[in-house]
Amino acid sequence: MSDETHVLALLPAYALGSLDADEANRVEEHLSGCLICRNESTAFQSTADQLSLAAPVAIPSPDLKDRLRQRVQATRPQPRPTVQTPSHSWLERLLPVWSLASLFLIFALAGFNLFMWQRLNHLEVATSPGGMRALPLTASNPTSRATGYVLISADGDNGALIVDGLPSLDKSQQYQLWLIRNGQRTSGAVFSTDERTYGGTRIRAPRSLLDYSSVGITVEPAGGSPHPTGPKVLGGPLFKP
Repeated sequence: MSDETHVLALLPAYALGSLDADEANRVEEHLSGCLICRNESTAFQSTADQLSLAAPVAIPSPDLKDRLRQRVQATRPQPRPTVQTPSHSWLERLLPVWSLASLFLIFALAGFNLFMWQRLNHLEVATSPGGMRALPLTASNPTSRATGYVLISADGDNGALIVDGLPSLDKSQQYQLWLIRNGQRTSGAVFSTDERTYGGTRIRAPRSLLDYSSVGITVEPAGGSPHPTGPKVLGGPLFKP
């Protein structure tokens, strides 16, 4: 079976649930009859399942509940005079409580999203309770919108790369991931992006990924190069400064 018949490039997005219906059906049909892709999909899914645990829980400030209650009370419309029946009185007493709880949840989620955005912008390493790490990559060109993540298992034996915002190249070129250790660069993956500038692949290395200090992504001839020859487009450290 040739490489073109596999769906390896779609597996990272499939594990994250970001494929459209047609692509997802294509992957599922392929996995039912391909052991190679099924094993790769299992590895990506395991990494994706741990990614949701990679960030710490954001704790709201102690006075948030009081401030929310005051805002709800200030904006609550005045009730119209009505004749209440005993059978509905308990439900009506619960409505303010549900309103407050819903508003509190909205603020808590907004705070968590802001917290995560700040962490990513400061290039901090997110570590899950199980030890898996998610390390953000930054574009070499300040005007580029390219972003990426390197996911590394707790023991460093498995890793994956996910990128977004890298333009698709012509057939004569591909992107290549370089693992850097003591100034030496080792190829970890050769990959392409789709028409939506999204791409992903599994990282393969001769030693534990924890032994490398940083990574870089360059544009190389199709199939990859023994050493970097093209411009660097993404990169980042594999440890927290």
